[in-house]
Amino acid sequence: MSASRAAVILACATLLLPAPTPARADIIHLKNGGTIAADSWEVRGDVLLIRQGGGRITVPRADIESIETVAAAPAGGAAPADPSGAAAQPSPSPAAPRGDATTMTDEEMERAVEVLRRRINEYPLARAENTRRLVALLDQLGGRAFKARADDAALARFREALGYDGQDAPAQLGLAAVYLRQDNDIFARSTLEQALLAHPDNAAMHSLLGDVYNGEERTEEALREWQKAYELRPDAALKAKIDKLGREHTIDGGYRQSEAAHFTLKYDGGRGGADLGGQILDDLESEFKSLETRFELYPLQPIIVIVYPQRQFYEATQADANVAGLYDGKIRVPIGGLQQINAEARHVLLHELAHAFIAGKSRGTAPRWLHEGLAQQVEGKTTPAATGTALAKAFQALEDKVTWGQDFSYPSSLAFVEWLIDRVGFPAILDVLKTMGEGGPADAAFERVTRYSLRELRQAWGEALVAKYLQ
Repeated sequence: MSASRAAVILACATLLLPAPTPARADIIHLKNGGTIAADSWEVRGDVLLIRQGGGRITVPRADIESIETVAAAPAGGAAPADPSGAAAQPSPSPAAPRGDATTMTDEEMERAVEVLRRRINEYPLARAENTRRLVALLDQLGGRAFKARADDAALARFREALGYDGQDAPAQLGLAAVYLRQDNDIFARSTLEQALLAHPDNAAMHSLLGDVYNGEERTEEALREWQKAYELRPDAALKAKIDKLGREHTIDGGYRQSEAAHFTLKYDGGRGGADLGGQILDDLESEFKSLETRFELYPLQPIIVIVYPQRQFYEATQADANVAGLYDGKIRVPIGGLQQINAEARHVLLHELAHAFIAGKSRGTAPRWLHEGLAQQVEGKTTPAATGTALAKAFQALEDKVTWGQDFSYPSSLAFVEWLIDRVGFPAILDVLKTMGEGGPADAAFERVTRYSLRELRQAWGEALVAKYLQ
C-alpha cells in the first residue's frame, strides 16, 4: 500500500465514526405483560403519552407496571417521575447505552451491544429501535477498530451491522475501506458500487470509489467519482487530487499499456525502442521475485508503472529537476526514449520497486528516512568512506546528541539503515515495518521489536560512526 493510499484511507477513519445519535429507548412495561419502546414519553393527567418515531400512543397510567429507563437523566439531573405512582423498577439486565455513544469506552459499548442483541429478541415492540441503536454501536466499534488498524475486528463489526441493516451506509463504507487497505480492490469496488445504488449522494463513497479506480489505473472513472464527490461536498484536498490526476491524464492518457503477471506498464509507444516495454516488464518481473522473498510480501494488486519521456515526467509529477523517479502509489520514471533498458534505468526501476514493497509491508506508514535508506540499500548502494567520515565528524561536533539523525538526507538514511541491518538484522527491520503497518508509530515499532528507542539507536549509530571512521 502506498503512503498516498494510506493517507486516503486514514481520512476515512473520521467518516467511519458515525455522528452522535440519541440513545433513548425507554421500555414501558405493562401490567398485562406487554412492553412498549418509547423514544420519549410524558404524563398527561391519567394517561401516558408515548412517542415512537413520528407516531404517538396513549396508555392509561393504571395499565403501567413500570418504566425501564435506559437513557441519560434529563437536564438538571432529576429522574423522570414514574406515571404509575411508584418508582420505576430497575432492569434485571445491564443498562443499555446512555447518552452519546461517542463518549463511551469500548468496554461500555461491548456491554451495550450484548444488551441490545438480547433485547431485539426479548422486546418485539422495541425491535426496530433496538436494531437501529445496535447498528449505530457496531458502526462506532468498527470505526474505532479501523482507526486502530485492527482490520479483522473492523470487518467483523461492519459485517454484523450489515446483517441487521443491509443498507447501512457507515458499515458499507467501512467494509470497503478495510478491503482497500488490505489491497482487496475488487471487493472494495464491488462493495462501493453496490452501496451507491442505495446511497447515490454519499460523497465519501464516491470519493473512496475514485481511489479504487485510480489504483486500478481507470483514470476517467476515478475522475468522474471524485468530481461527483466534490460536487456533493467540496473539499480542498479532493480538489487537489482531481487537479493532479487530470494533469497526469492529459499527459499519459494516450500512452500504450502492457500487462504482465504483477505489473501494468504505461509508456509512450511512439518513442524509444520497439521492445522497450517488454524489456522493462521482464526486468521488473525478475526483481519482483527477489523482493517478494526479501520482504516476505506478495502484493495482491498489479503495480502500476508509468514511463515518461524526461520533459513529460516533470510536467506530470511537478517533481524537482534532480528527481530520478518517484513512487506515489504508482512507479513513475523518466526513462522514456531509450532504445533499450540500460544499467542506470534498471537501478531507478529497482529503487522505485523497493518503495512499493516497503510501502506494502508498512501499509504506507514507513517514515521517509527508512523508505529511502532501504530503497538505496536494495538498489545496491553503499556508504562511501568520505560520507561516513563526514557523518562521524558531524556527530562528534554536536554538543546535544539528542537531535542527532533527525534531519533527513539520502546519505544519512542509507548509512543509518546499513548500520541497523548490521546491528539488528534485516528480519528485525521487516518486523518493524509490519508493526508500523499494524498501527504503531516508528519509535514505538522500533522499541517493541529491538527493545531500543530510535533515539538510543541513533546515538549508538553515531558512536559507531566515530569508532569506524575517526579512531
